[in-house]
Amino acid sequence: MTIKNLMLAAGSFFILAGAAGVQAECYGEGEYSVCSESVTDSDGDIHASSWDTEGNSYRIDTETRSVGNGHEVTSSDSEGNEYSIKSWSDSSGAHTVDSEGNSCTITPSGQMIGCD
Repeated sequence: MTIKNLMLAAGSFFILAGAAGVQAECYGEGEYSVCSESVTDSDGDIHASSWDTEGNSYRIDTETRSVGNGHEVTSSDSEGNEYSIKSWSDSSGAHTVDSEGNSCTITPSGQMIGCD
């Protein structure tokens, strides 16, 4: 995943985090159905899970924390995967660094550094 996509994903997260409450839906016909539920808690963190009539299930939790003059978004799932991205701005520009070692800086003049 490129830094540009990561930045877009992080931005999308902040938009989604604004939609508070619980959303649940189930789909299926006959003996098989699958359900999903998404909960936004009082901290704005998102917890989503899905399950089906065959006993399969999956969960993902996304949390946002303030760090310095920016934010850190961390996602982890029921399969043991984890991903995080930190974003902040200072006098040298806007920066992102993720848990996979990718980084990007956009300087005040618009120059992109490391944003492959």
